Amino acid sequence: MGNKQFKLTKLALALGVSVSLAGCFSDNDNNVDIKPPPEPTQKVVAPPTDQVVTKQAGSFSVVVTDSLGNALADDVTASITFPGNPTTVLNTAGDALGSDDTTSTAGSFAFTVADIPEAGLEFDFVVTANGFLSNSGTVELSTDDTDVAQLIRLTPRTLTQEAGKAPIIATTSALTDLKDADGNDVTVTYTAGTGLDLGGKESIELTKKLDSTINAGKAAGGVKVKLKQNTKFIAKNEAGEDVELDELPTLTVAYYGNEATGFQTRVADEDNFNANAEADSALDAFPGGLALSVAAPESADTANVNGSFTTGGFVAIELVDSQNRKVKNFGKNADNQDNTLEVAMQVDATTMNPCPIALPAGGDLATEAAKAFDKGVCTVAAPVARPLAAEDIFPVWSYDEDAGKWSFESYGVVKSNGTEDTFDVVVEVNHLSYWNLDFFTYIINAEKCPNRRFSFDIVDGNGDPSKEYADVLVEASGYRLLIGAYNRTNLAKGTFRNPPSFEVKLKMMKDGKNILDSAMDKDGNVIGSAATDGVASAVTFENLCDLDGGKLTLTTTPAAPIEKNLTPQFTCSNNDAGDIPATPVSTPTIAQLFRNNRFVKTFYPSGTFPVSLEQAAAGASVTYKVRYKNPRNNTWFTKDIGLNATAETLDIPVTCTINDVPVTGTGGN
Repeated sequence: MGNKQFKLTKLALALGVSVSLAGCFSDNDNNVDIKPPPEPTQKVVAPPTDQVVTKQAGSFSVVVTDSLGNALADDVTASITFPGNPTTVLNTAGDALGSDDTTSTAGSFAFTVADIPEAGLEFDFVVTANGFLSNSGTVELSTDDTDVAQLIRLTPRTLTQEAGKAPIIATTSALTDLKDADGNDVTVTYTAGTGLDLGGKESIELTKKLDSTINAGKAAGGVKVKLKQNTKFIAKNEAGEDVELDELPTLTVAYYGNEATGFQTRVADEDNFNANAEADSALDAFPGGLALSVAAPESADTANVNGSFTTGGFVAIELVDSQNRKVKNFGKNADNQDNTLEVAMQVDATTMNPCPIALPAGGDLATEAAKAFDKGVCTVAAPVARPLAAEDIFPVWSYDEDAGKWSFESYGVVKSNGTEDTFDVVVEVNHLSYWNLDFFTYIINAEKCPNRRFSFDIVDGNGDPSKEYADVLVEASGYRLLIGAYNRTNLAKGTFRNPPSFEVKLKMMKDGKNILDSAMDKDGNVIGSAATDGVASAVTFENLCDLDGGKLTLTTTPAAPIEKNLTPQFTCSNNDAGDIPATPVSTPTIAQLFRNNRFVKTFYPSGTFPVSLEQAAAGASVTYKVRYKNPRNNTWFTKDIGLNATAETLDIPVTCTINDVPVTGTGGN
C-alpha cells in the first residue's frame, strides 16, 4: 500500500499537480517523510506603468549653445535659475522643481505648467555654465502658444575670432600679465584692506578690438578696461554680505560688435540682401534679447515699459578668483567714494541713433540728457533717427545676471577718436556685469498696437498655411529680433511682443536664405514695395504694427512634408533578466526636433505624436534627430530619425521590478 501511494505522488509531481496535506507526506510502511513539491514559478518583468507622468497644460524648453550656435561639449554642465522662484514652474513630471531639474549636461532643459490663464504666463530665466559668461531670456506661454522654446547662447570666456562668424571676441587674463597705458610691464600685487598695488603706476589695462581684416564690411569696435591703483575686489558670500578677496582674480572681457557696418553693407547690395540672411549674429547673444522690459520713466503710469534696445555694442566684464568668487564692486577710496573701473568702448561709426540729442559745448550732461531721456528711456514723442555723431548723448545700461534684468546707469558722450570707422564712449563703472550702450524706445502708435503684442499668419506660395521650419527675422542698424520656428506652437502663425518703434526690415529665414515673398496688412493691402511675385524680398516697415492681423507669404511651395509618428515610451532595461519581458509603456514628455543639427521645433505630446519632416531641396541633403527627456529626471536622449514615414519609438530605459509569479495553465484532467 505504501509503495502504491509513493508512486502516485511521483506521478502527481510529474504532471505538475499540487497536493497539500496537513503536516507532511508519510509512507505508512517505512515511516519516511516526503516534502511537498515546490510550486513552479517564472520571472515576470512588470511594465513600468508607475513611471508614466500626467500631461500638464503647457510646457517650455530651453536649448543652450555657445555664442556661435555650436552644441556645448558633453563635459559642460549648465544650470538654470528663475528669478523670483515662481512656483508655477514645474518639472516634466508635474512636480515642484528640485535641484536635479535645474542642471543639465545635455544642453537642454524642459519644464511644464499646470495651468495657463487667459492673460498668459511669462518667465525670466538665467543660464550659467563653467567656462562661459551667463545669459538670460524670457519665455511666454499663452492659450495659443502652449508649448514653446527658447535658444540661449553662452559666450566662452576665451573666444578667438573666426572669419564668417559673429563678431565676438573674448579673453581671460591674469592681472599680472596686463600692461600700463604705454605698454610697459607692471609689478602687480594685492593686499586685502589696501587693494591693488601697481608698483607706482596709475593703472593697468586690457584692450580687445575686433580684427578689421576678419570683420571688413561687417563690424568695427572694441573695448578697453582700465584698473586703477588701490582698487579693491569685493565679492558676496552666501548670506549676501560683502567679502573682500584675499588674492588676485583673473579678468575676463568679451566684446560684441553691433554689426551696424554689416547691416549698411548688406542693405546697399539690395539683391543680395533680399535673397540672403545672416544665420548667426553677435546680437543673438544679447542677454534677454533686444525686445524687453525696463524700469519706466517718471512720466509713465506703470512700473515698467516694454520696448526695444538699439545697441551701440556691449561688453561683458568679470573678475573671478580661484574659488570662483565673482567680484561685484571695488570698495571705497580714502574719501569713502566708490572705486571705479574705466571702460572705454569703441562704437561703430555707422550706428544709427534713434533718439538723437547732442551735448553742446559747455553744456551740462544731466540737463541736456533730460531733454530726450528719462532714466535712459527715450521720451521724444516722434524721434527722427540719424547716424551717430560726435557729442551725441548715449545712455549706458548694466545687466543684473541674478535677476536677468537691464538697469539704466548713466549717460556717456560720443567722442571722435581720429578714426573713420569708430567713435569712443568712456564711462566709469562701480560694479561688474554686462555693460551696454543702448537707446531704448517704446513710444508707438497706440491705435495700431495697443498691447504691444500682435499676431499674423504665414502662408506658402500656394496660399496654404505654412508647414516650414522658417524663422522670422527683423533687422535694423544695431537691432535684431529672431522668432524661431521653435518659438511658435503653430508654424503658420507668428506673434510679436514688444515690437520696435523704428523702421525695420523683415525676412523669413530658411537655411540662411530669405524665403519671404510679400506682406499684407489685415485689410489685404500690400505692405512696402515687395510684390507678390515669387521673388524673395525684405519688407520694410516704418511701423511693424502694420502687420497686426496681416499675412506673410513665402516664395516656397515645398513638396508635402513626410508625416512620421514618434512614440516616447518607457522600456525595461532589465528585460533580459526575466522569463517574460514587459511591454513598453508610452508617456508624455518633451521632445526637441533638430534639422541639420539646428533646433527647429519643440513637442509636448501625451503619447504618440506626428512630426513633419521637410524633404531636401534638389541637390541638398537633410538630416533629422530628436532630443527627448526622461520626464522623471533630467536625463536626455538623442536619436537620429529616418527621413521616411516609418513610425519610430523614443525609448527611455528604466530598471523595472521583476516578480516571481506562479506558473499557471499546466496540468491535465
